[in-house]
Amino acid sequence: MQSNICTAIDETSSFSSSFSLAEVRISKTTANKRKPMLAVNAYDFQMKNYNKAKTIKFWRCAHRNCSALLHANLNEEFVRFSRNIADHSHLQNPATLEIRTLREKMRQLAEHEVRKDLLAGETLATLPNILNLGIILIIFN
Repeated sequence: MQSNICTAIDETSSFSSSFSLAEVRISKTTANKRKPMLAVNAYDFQMKNYNKAKTIKFWRCAHRNCSALLHANLNEEFVRFSRNIADHSHLQNPATLEIRTLREKMRQLAEHEVRKDLLAGETLATLPNILNLGIILIIFN
């Protein structure tokens, strides 16, 4: 997980009057199905689409009933919100980022342990076939 803090000043965005400078904290994470997600100020965003020139990524809020959109460059650095920073139809949930990060770490540990326990291809090639192994066991009994 990476975290970037940027201060964004954008005349084209429509921040409310209280947001002349907006500090935006972006963390990269993954969804349950390992698709990239951005956590921005305790809101989760999923990749939606690119612009026509493929220079800007559009991210939509992960909450299904929310219409908030985020514009980011190809490095997932904040560009602007499509409307207002407070256009979400739900409350922030800062715990989801921690839960996703913990889940991804547990998944990586489990995969690492499984890989460590798997036999190498050369070792598997030297082992007898399962049918032959059964015959060998019968002979030795």
